[in-house]
Order: sequence, then C-alpha cells, then structure tokens
Amino acid sequence: MEAIEKLEDFIKVNRLKAHTRIPCEKDLCDLWGISRSTLRQAVDELVENGVLYRVMNKGVYVGEARYPRDMAGVTAMVKDLIDQGHLVSKEILSMEEIEANKQIARKLRVRLGTKVYEIIKCRRIDSVPCTIETTYINAERYPGFITYYNENESMDPIFQNYYDTVQTSGTEHINVSYATQAEAEILGIESGAAMFYASGVALDQNGETVMYYKQLIRSDKFVFVATVES
Repeated sequence: MEAIEKLEDFIKVNRLKAHTRIPCEKDLCDLWGISRSTLRQAVDELVENGVLYRVMNKGVYVGEARYPRDMAGVTAMVKDLIDQGHLVSKEILSMEEIEANKQIARKLRVRLGTKVYEIIKCRRIDSVPCTIETTYINAERYPGFITYYNENESMDPIFQNYYDTVQTSGTEHINVSYATQAEAEILGIESGAAMFYASGVALDQNGETVMYYKQLIRSDKFVFVATVES
C-alpha cells in the first residue's frame, strides 16, 4: 500500500499527464528504497485500476484520469463535475410517452399500463460521450413534463417550479454490464466493453417516487466513490 501511495503521489506531484511514461523500475526502487517485487505489485494494482497501463517492451505509462461518480446518484455526479470545472452537456436521444410495463410500474409504484414519459439521453463530459441515461416519469402525476424539458434545462428545476416537487432521497443499485453494438456506437467504445450499470429511484419530500432511472457508465472514464462518516 505504501508503494501504491508513493506512485500516486509521484504522478500528482510531478503533474504527469496521461500517456506519460513513468521512470523505470530500477530508478523508482532506488528512489524509494523498496524491492522490485514490491514495486511490481503496486504497479499491477494501479494498472488493474486504470491509473497506469503497460506497453510491451516500452514501459509503464500514466492512464487517463477517471471522473469520480458519487454513490449519491446522478444529480450529485453532475454537480461535482461542474464544480470541478468540467463542461457537462447532454443530447436527448429520444423522449416519448409510453405505457408502463411490469418493471417500470413496480419501480414508479403505479398501475400497469399507466402513461409514463421515457427520456433517453447521452451525457458528455468535456465533449466526450460518457453515459447513457434512461429516465421514467409518471405522466399522469407530472403532465406536460416533456414540453418543459430540453437539452439546456435540468430536471430538478422543472419538478420544483412546475410541480412543487423536491427530490430528497432515493435508492441506487450498481452492477456490471456490457455494451451492446448500439450503445457502443453512441459512446464511441467497443461492442462488449465492460460498463457500470446503475439503476435507482428518486423520492420526493413526501416519500413518493419521482422517477425511476437507469444509467450506463463507461468504466474507463469513471470510478465510484462513497463518503463515509463516523
């Protein structure tokens, strides 16, 4: 663990950019007074986590930085990225009214066949497509929602200003998924690439369900974090 921390600090202190080669094993071992086996284990761990990557017969290089994705959900993720100075934008891929199937009805706590809005969008960070998000909203409770929502408007202000609804809590589940051909084309990745799959529901100030969402997240661009308080 100490060797891992030293490597991570070395990258930060020297402000090494992505695809920069780090010094060879001998130089780092001499610098920190550690064995080659210890250094290799640390490098292996960081390669597995995407912090570093190897190029055969050339050396070890710094990987591209990954964005933190807070376990608190999509809204927290977007706010954090904007606070960090990233440009976050979205493209609406489709937006329509459909009938709730069993899964959607159960998540939204509505009757089977209830009219719901299905909104599918691709979210970009610094112009790079990173997530595909599908949101389901009860059209009977929030009539006309899709007339207010667009690529320049966020959902939270619409809920608050037009429906007196404030999202206060929710639950989320994280799994692993693999990109279909269609998803891969949208995100600019290889078909079958491993991805994070997050799904959850958001609740309002009265404990009622506001929305049900699903989010496909590029695993090469994000790392999940959680804040632990004692």
